[in-house]
Amino acid sequence: MLRIPSVRPMSRRSFALTVGLMSVIAVLVPWLSTAVPLAHGQDSSTAVAADSILRSPRTLEAQEYVLSADDHALLEEIQYGCFRYFWDEVGDPVPLVKDRRLGPVSSIAAVGFQLSSLPIGVERGWITRQQGEERAMQVLHGLLNRTDNKHRGVYLHFPDLNTAGVSLSGYEVVASTVDHALLMAGALPAAVYFEGEVAGLVDRLIAETDWQAFAVAEGQLLSMGWRPTDPRQPEGPGDFLTYHWKDSGDEERLIYFLAAGSPVPEHALPPHRYYETQRPIKAWQDGEPFAVTYPGALFTYFFSHCWIDYRAFAADDPAAFGSDQPSIDWFENSRRAVDTHRLRCEQQASVYRTLADGRWGLSACDGPKGYIVPNLQPNLIERDDWYEGTVAPYAAGSAIMFTPETSLQALRSMRHLVDEQGQPRVWRPVAEGGYGFADAFNVDLNWTSPDNLGIDQGPLLLAIENIRTGLIWKLTQQHSLTQRAIQRLGWQPYQPAEQDPAGKSP
Repeated sequence: MLRIPSVRPMSRRSFALTVGLMSVIAVLVPWLSTAVPLAHGQDSSTAVAADSILRSPRTLEAQEYVLSADDHALLEEIQYGCFRYFWDEVGDPVPLVKDRRLGPVSSIAAVGFQLSSLPIGVERGWITRQQGEERAMQVLHGLLNRTDNKHRGVYLHFPDLNTAGVSLSGYEVVASTVDHALLMAGALPAAVYFEGEVAGLVDRLIAETDWQAFAVAEGQLLSMGWRPTDPRQPEGPGDFLTYHWKDSGDEERLIYFLAAGSPVPEHALPPHRYYETQRPIKAWQDGEPFAVTYPGALFTYFFSHCWIDYRAFAADDPAAFGSDQPSIDWFENSRRAVDTHRLRCEQQASVYRTLADGRWGLSACDGPKGYIVPNLQPNLIERDDWYEGTVAPYAAGSAIMFTPETSLQALRSMRHLVDEQGQPRVWRPVAEGGYGFADAFNVDLNWTSPDNLGIDQGPLLLAIENIRTGLIWKLTQQHSLTQRAIQRLGWQPYQPAEQDPAGKSP
């Protein structure tokens, strides 16, 4: 990860917020000022007054997309590379998956994706059910049996790769609410699929998570995390991070969804907190309006969709919980966000060759000069940071849930992209020691990341499985926490009559 002086490797949101603050002093960091150019026409993002975002014919058409045999073959190849990462790049004796292939620690968020990868591996015949169940138990026992890797049940962002305990390798020692949420969400499909002891261990993880302890921000919103005074004692004295979860991107919604579904009344958050986060609606030029996120990077529109099947639900109802925020169909919202993002990439293809030939997808990833979190309007930060057009293949790939046709086009273009010597620029075959796509690439700079990241491989694997079989959606839906959260949040089944008749293209 990117190392800024006096700042340890950190979460994506912390990084985005840090870069936002640092933009005012970018002159002190020469490479930062050159890495974040402002886009052309940056004043084309406008706020939109809207009472609701409803399902459109365009989204319904995307939902009905039928994959061809060639599509399945391509997606199988991509998925297998992702799965092998989660199976092979693990510690010993506790097999926590690596944060990144070339790194020294695990990532608790990547462990969530690791747990969800196991049912996929079994169903696709890549491992046996016994192997998958044993791996899940090893991971969960390793985490739960230690006391130096969590604070009030919320796990450290970067645990030790081999012991699951605290790591003092130089990465931030923070009990991170969003990374813990990704761990918990990832554990739900494993619990339902393997049942028995695995389900019991996941129940324990859920019950021990004290969301109320982290609700320290104004309005009792959740802090992004807890930093102990002594990194070796996360349950000792320390301080909550001053940043908190106040918007309605995919990270925030996942956290508050899980907190609403807690089975322990003293740990659960009341459902109205979910509806008190901000939902600012904007549009790019004359395109479709949608609720935007802080950076506008694509991961902020698909993370929670890896587990929650928003297709099945109508636009939610904040008014029923005393909130004046707009009612939003979140599957529709992400489809609009992805289409707008793709259009903006297409418009920049003459500026950045990386974005030519149907390639698109800016998201948190490795960059030529360090870890990056791009900003793309419309967003809350109200600026574009293109990072020279660096593309992360998992971004368009994970968006396949909303835009299957254009995501497949992008995946094919990147899969077959070659360099000046005719060698694959982005693809690394499993047979040659790779895990499919490299984390990111930039044609203009003749650069390809040498690494793979767990939190990038993970959503790509899960999103593809969901569009192929719906497996992770179905398993997550069956868990009692999911059902409890849905009931408490007042979600209702989607009815075909609930449509936005416009459904215009961006």
